[in-house]
Amino acid sequence: MKLFGHNVDSLLTPEVNYIITKKVFVPFLAEEFPEIVSLNSNFNVIRELIVIKDHLLRGNKIQIGYKFTISSKTDGRLSSLKECKKIILGINAKLIKKLGALTTDLIFFGFKKELEKILILHDIPIIAKNKEELYNEIFNYLSSWGINVSSIPAEITNVPNKVNTDSKILDIDYALFSSQLSSNFT
Repeated sequence: MKLFGHNVDSLLTPEVNYIITKKVFVPFLAEEFPEIVSLNSNFNVIRELIVIKDHLLRGNKIQIGYKFTISSKTDGRLSSLKECKKIILGINAKLIKKLGALTTDLIFFGFKKELEKILILHDIPIIAKNKEELYNEIFNYLSSWGINVSSIPAEITNVPNKVNTDSKILDIDYALFSSQLSSNFT
């Protein structure tokens, strides 16, 4: 599925009900960029695609403030990064104090000549007791997608073929106000 000229298949999973467009500040680049975010029925963020290099054509630039109601039957995996020549994997590990366990978000940096896109996956079903177990769970999770890595950070050289997502747009709402975006979707 394409929105504003960008492949958003990586944002799609069966649990996703909405896709919104907004701006996000990226601290390590010290700048705001357009972002396309997928949400579940409770408006929890599932995945994010930050577009560093937007299209030059005016009609293909990401328009901020749209909310798309969608349905998807499959997981798009890394399809949104398929045109990137180089993909770097990083993680954002989190400590769950109540369980004394670790979980993580996966972050994929897509490069052509320069950084083009950042894909962040929040829906990773991993809980581990320690760093080694966390890394092993990440390696197993990625191998189920056909991606083989042995360290983190890692360069992904074997991006599987594009996954054909069975998805469709059910409704489009425009002009979400910035107050709605910041209070509901952050």
